[in-house]
Amino acid sequence: MSLADQPGPSVAAPPPRPAPPAPPAPFVLSESSLSSPPSAPVGQTQPDRLEQPDRLEQPDRLEQPGRLEQPGRPAGIAASVPGRGGVGALPGWPVRRWSRRARLAGYLGVAALAVAGSTMIYSVDPAEPGHYPTCPFRLVTGLDCPGCGSMRGLHQLLHGHLGHAANYNLLLIVAAPYLVIGWTVAMARLLGLRVPLPRMPAALYRAIPVLVIAFWIVRNTPGPIGHWLHS
Repeated sequence: MSLADQPGPSVAAPPPRPAPPAPPAPFVLSESSLSSPPSAPVGQTQPDRLEQPDRLEQPDRLEQPGRLEQPGRPAGIAASVPGRGGVGALPGWPVRRWSRRARLAGYLGVAALAVAGSTMIYSVDPAEPGHYPTCPFRLVTGLDCPGCGSMRGLHQLLHGHLGHAANYNLLLIVAAPYLVIGWTVAMARLLGLRVPLPRMPAALYRAIPVLVIAFWIVRNTPGPIGHWLHS
């Protein structure tokens, strides 16, 4: 037997190649999948609805700048806003806006009281004892307060005696014109008239209490100036 006739070595067949995995099915959005919420896992309850941004609970009312609530204040009471309270507004207190009719009635009431009081003082001299009550501060301390001598000075002023009125109370002579002018301008503006006034500097309003206290002290000091300012 020749070498060509001898059988060669046996060769094993290669193993079969595994089949490639099938591609996943494409995910298609439909109206049913969007409208229905995803199913909950077993053992868990599904919420009634999903929280949507446009379905959030809205407050009962919007917070307005003039209706801010403050701690310790009952609900529904407005708090004052800085810069809107005007002169004399206390922090944390509600700002009340009076109607035009109410303000007009108030100014007329002040005028009626002023006329009635001036008529009484004009007719009955306060310098005569027994007609008017005594100043409580003078009764206790024996010193003059800033208003002592005002009724006696007003009696002299209504009779045209300006010098005698200044001897009783100089502060009355200085303040009376401003009070009359202020009342007249306020009434004219309530009636719709435009009355221009010069703008007073803020330092003047701060100086008024200082001047009143200085007048109070000086009129109770000994000396010629104190004697002249004494009532």
